[in-house]
Amino acid sequence: MAPPTAVAAAWAALYGRDAGIVNRCLGHLTPSAVDDLTVALTKEINANSISNDETQSIYRTIGEASLRRLTYRCMDKFQSNHRLATQEIMQEALQSHVLPEHLKQELVTKYGQYKDEAPPQSWYEALEQLQQKAKGDKAQLWRLILDHPMTAYVPVQCQECGHVIPDDTTCQTTDQQVGLVELEPTGEELELRAGWYRGPRKAVRFQITCTQCGHVSYWYRSGHPRVILNPHKWGRLCGEQEDLRSALAYYLDIPLRLVVPLDWDHIWSEYGNHPVDSSSTTGTGTDPNIITWQVEDDSARNFACRLDEGIGSWTRVLAIHPNPTLCQDVTNAYLSCQKDGGRAEDQHDNNMPRYRQTIQSAREDPTGAMTQSRTLHGFVLEKGQLLTDDNQVTSILQHAANDHAHGNKDWWQF
Repeated sequence: MAPPTAVAAAWAALYGRDAGIVNRCLGHLTPSAVDDLTVALTKEINANSISNDETQSIYRTIGEASLRRLTYRCMDKFQSNHRLATQEIMQEALQSHVLPEHLKQELVTKYGQYKDEAPPQSWYEALEQLQQKAKGDKAQLWRLILDHPMTAYVPVQCQECGHVIPDDTTCQTTDQQVGLVELEPTGEELELRAGWYRGPRKAVRFQITCTQCGHVSYWYRSGHPRVILNPHKWGRLCGEQEDLRSALAYYLDIPLRLVVPLDWDHIWSEYGNHPVDSSSTTGTGTDPNIITWQVEDDSARNFACRLDEGIGSWTRVLAIHPNPTLCQDVTNAYLSCQKDGGRAEDQHDNNMPRYRQTIQSAREDPTGAMTQSRTLHGFVLEKGQLLTDDNQVTSILQHAANDHAHGNKDWWQF
């Protein structure tokens, strides 16, 4: 069911008149953002009051728009990562850094010597070592890559002494207290990007004055593999991890799709167990039901268990791939154990009913206080009755991916 004509027309008019408010609100969909969009749409409808059906349609419109915007952003990320994952760029990035001695010794301890009784000197040589160990098995190669220091999470830290800057979800300390200052970009940054770090951030450069040793370091979020691969205490957060994994997968011809939870700041990937044409936009000849998607990371595979961390809930889990037919709502897979065809390990089966109830409660909470990111994506989907059938969300994702691939519509056009 598409949004009723009046609300759809109001949405188009609102975006045409004030795209800024739409992007700002959907960028961080807090209760006040939902209120702002609701008021603005009501004004566009030119009504002093709206019926319950129109209220539901407004929620549905906001929910569908948030899903389309997320899909477009993921598709843009795929395009950007693939643009930076050519053979020439990746080989240069992998060869550009000489590994520090502690990393060389770590690789020797974990994987043995590389050549002539010497450790790998660069990430390029380290990758060659993994390819030798995998012996042509791409699934084994990918498992080795995911468990390798090359793709490991690295917290933002002092680049001299290694003192870590706490990346709190709900920061208990100010930037000033931890020695962090935002600076304007110099113009020399590679693929500088915005992203969440101790809160939403624009595309900025950070100055870090270490509260332990006084050393001044500089860091920024980047999507370029050469920057992400910096082995000298350079922060590599989960977003950069997935950018790097996406680039490596494309470089090595390994099928991958992004997985994004709603109302929780995180991202990871799933590996497909047989070749997928990642450049395909038609889906012709590709049946998503015959692909087994695997999650090698324990924390991601058992993502439901993170509901016990006490930092809030997520409300949905979505998988995005450049091929529209491989975009899916995979919430139930992450709320089911492997014995039932899900992702989670069977030992967590007894907790799944409780996890489902936690998520449902978060979807019904209009304050956002129950979610990790304090946002209401799941709430507007619930109020718009877009969660009554899992296939509804999947259909929206697939249509959005198809529209993006063919340039039929922008994300805000239904």
